[in-house]
Amino acid sequence: MSSYRNLRIKGFWFFNSCTLLLSFSACSPVTEHYVQVDHYLAQEKYSEADLLIEQNQEGYGKKNFVLYNLDRAMTLHLEGRYTESNRFLDVAEQQIDLLYTKSIPGETGAMLTNDNMLPYEGEDFEKAMINVISSLNYVYLGQLDEALVEMRKVDHKLNLLNDKYEQRNIYKEDAFARYLSGILYEAKGELNDAFIAYRKAFETYNDYWEDYGTVLLPTLPGDLLRVTEAIGLTEEFQFYRNKFPNVIWVSQNELDRQAELVFLSYDGLSPIKEDFFIDAPVPNGEGGFYFIRIALPRYINRLTDLVYTNIRLIGPQGEAASQRTFLVEDIEAIANKNLDDRIARITVKAIARATSKYLAAHKIRENTKENSLAKLLADLGTNIYSIVSEQSDKRSWRTLPGKIRMARLFVPPGPYTVSVDYYANAGGLIASKNYQVILKAGEKRFLSHRVLGHVLP
Repeated sequence: MSSYRNLRIKGFWFFNSCTLLLSFSACSPVTEHYVQVDHYLAQEKYSEADLLIEQNQEGYGKKNFVLYNLDRAMTLHLEGRYTESNRFLDVAEQQIDLLYTKSIPGETGAMLTNDNMLPYEGEDFEKAMINVISSLNYVYLGQLDEALVEMRKVDHKLNLLNDKYEQRNIYKEDAFARYLSGILYEAKGELNDAFIAYRKAFETYNDYWEDYGTVLLPTLPGDLLRVTEAIGLTEEFQFYRNKFPNVIWVSQNELDRQAELVFLSYDGLSPIKEDFFIDAPVPNGEGGFYFIRIALPRYINRLTDLVYTNIRLIGPQGEAASQRTFLVEDIEAIANKNLDDRIARITVKAIARATSKYLAAHKIRENTKENSLAKLLADLGTNIYSIVSEQSDKRSWRTLPGKIRMARLFVPPGPYTVSVDYYANAGGLIASKNYQVILKAGEKRFLSHRVLGHVLP
């Protein structure tokens, strides 16, 4: 009787243990608020989006401290609260650095549940975007030196990543960060550094075409010709002249007499992740098989009808310049390729996790096999737990745009209306926005705006 009672207690204990672990497995952040956040972003209600994220801080939980700070930083950046945005970016970056240098608690628990038990430390490209957004915050605050410090941080991070992966990773460089660095160095008058940054951007955009389908920026050949001519790099100038014989560029002397508008368009929504399940038989070491279920993440693109933006500078004498935006950073494509690049590593870890769960469940069943009720409860608990606890890590920086596009327009100094029109694929006008600016000679004025477009079914 005593033995029967003990076995029954074991069965209940195992069942309750599984239930407890299930509660731990539900450590992914609350995501329901993102529907409303996206709605506010679409309506350009950035303060409301930021407040909603702040009110949901508890739902993010401690494991997603980095994500909370990244989301706050993005909405504050869009709202124009640049100093506060940088404060949240700094906190996120410090936390990521801490996670990189310290052993992560919870690894054991994650092997019996899922990776949502671990603190989120960001995708590789998200870590670079922290410094890109921070750099732009400093640009809008008029602090170019600090903006360039953030760009140099990108270089340091990429070196660490490339060492970590021994150069076998796809995302080795960030072309947009390099190009932005070139523009900022030019704004500072540091043309040698500007050339190095533009040259690196040129090399990386060639890789971007192969990896992400992003074409070479139409402005970059002119940048290379202008800067190499200005600093007397005859050999390099001739190299680019031969490579781009039909390009017409603005010389440095002429540029110093003119003003420049750099417009950044944050387009659409970044992709989100969902589970992709695989059920497979695995040898059990006793001549038979057992079936495991593993969950892998995959990105779902949130496509919109927004295709391009047309920028016009209208002065007292009429339209002085116009340009269609060009793609500088396809976050959507980078995210997908980055995940594809590491899916093999994720799969190996998921199989190991499923095996750990199987071995734990097998031990529980062995301990209860002499009692039918206890075994029934153990079977039920372990089977339910094995299925429900299997989730992939679907976390990502969801408030990033899907794509970043740019326009660079050179005009004589003076007052202008910046007219910005957003167009859909069929040429239909989605949205318009106007800015009033007074551009000075030799100045590079940055403006940015975000439009989501209409999400396609």
